[in-house]
Amino acid sequence: MKTSKILSLALGLVAMFCITACVQDDDYSVPTVILQEPNITETNTIAQVKAMYTGSLVNFSEVSNEGKVIISGYVVSSDEAGNFYKTLIIQDAPENPSAAIQIDIDATSLFAQYKPGQKVYVILSDSELGLNLGMDDVNGVLHIGAIESNAVERISGADYENYLVRSTVVETIVPKVITPAEFDDSYINMLVQIDDMQLRSAELGQAYGNLDDTYTVNRYIKNCVDDSETILRNSGFADFKSQMFPQGRGSLVAVFSKYNSDYQLFIRDTADVMFDSERCDPVFEELFNDSTDNTTLDTNGWINFAEAGTELWSEQVYSGNGYAEFSAYGTTESSNIGWLISPGIDLDAQDGEILSFQTEHAYPDAGHDAIEVLISTDFSGNEADITSATWTSLEFTSSLEADFDTWFNFTNSGNIDISSYTGTAYIAFRYTGSDTADLNTTIHVDNVRVFVP
Repeated sequence: MKTSKILSLALGLVAMFCITACVQDDDYSVPTVILQEPNITETNTIAQVKAMYTGSLVNFSEVSNEGKVIISGYVVSSDEAGNFYKTLIIQDAPENPSAAIQIDIDATSLFAQYKPGQKVYVILSDSELGLNLGMDDVNGVLHIGAIESNAVERISGADYENYLVRSTVVETIVPKVITPAEFDDSYINMLVQIDDMQLRSAELGQAYGNLDDTYTVNRYIKNCVDDSETILRNSGFADFKSQMFPQGRGSLVAVFSKYNSDYQLFIRDTADVMFDSERCDPVFEELFNDSTDNTTLDTNGWINFAEAGTELWSEQVYSGNGYAEFSAYGTTESSNIGWLISPGIDLDAQDGEILSFQTEHAYPDAGHDAIEVLISTDFSGNEADITSATWTSLEFTSSLEADFDTWFNFTNSGNIDISSYTGTAYIAFRYTGSDTADLNTTIHVDNVRVFVP
């Protein structure tokens, strides 16, 4: 019995010695896994696979080439910061890609194996291995996943690695630089860069997401060149949701996406937001967002004046958007001249000012050029002096000129150079019409801005 105990103790000491001897310098790190290049070849490009979609679910086993459909691409998404969820996005080249696709996987922490730049092969169908996936459109974006009940669902977390095979190749992804004017479906799921962007003024001081809940938040990013706004979508589970959004201007890197008809962007983390330059806020801006539907316009600082007739400009709201409206219809008056005049705008504080706005129309009358836009630098700002001030007509594109037959469609005025004017300027929108003469076109005005590009 004693001999047995002594032998057991000796064996235990030897084992402890061996374990201790195998660990040097207290280094208990996980051994590095050496990745070997797989013996696999793509059968189709991402673009070719996307072209297989013709309006209904694609079953890759039915379109396979000799039993196989395999694509390859480079990872551009990352779920490390929590802004992507159970999704892997790949594009067909690390720089200047031509196509990209989304793969839905029922697993988290995908970044541990699939970091941006990692090349992967995706087996969409292999009859020998018994593997098969599908593809369908979900709210305007093609998704690849498992086929369940004639729908595409996430690939099981238990076997997604059978479908995704990593290469030893890891490249640096170079975002494709585009402008908002170039947005179209060809960029969906690509990593893009958009320059001259900033958080819109109304959201300054906000965080990336909601502080009190996990709902996803849309932030609107304005482009300083064309004044457009793009949705930046941030998850309520992102670890940066409570961080304050940068207030400057700069470049934004994001995965380009779409939801129904709206293009939107997804950042991987806050390093994708490089807003470190001075903002390009407009010199003057009026969006009429505080309008009360179907009331007389009394927007702060604006003058609403009837030179002829009794009709005044009104505030209207449609689908949450406020705007100014004038129409001679129903006034029973032979002449209606309505002025809507902006507050004074200082044109001496900067150089190179541009005026822009939008108009739309409805119930137009042929030959009725209902709206004129004017500028004055000697107007006193008092209603009594409107008709005695010097007003100069400005050239612009109205919705009537752009598309007479299309109603309720806002048209950009174009950039109107007012940089030659000095002092305090007033911008006037003057409607001229007549109900009795059947010149009672409805006119809407919105998004009035003076800015320096």
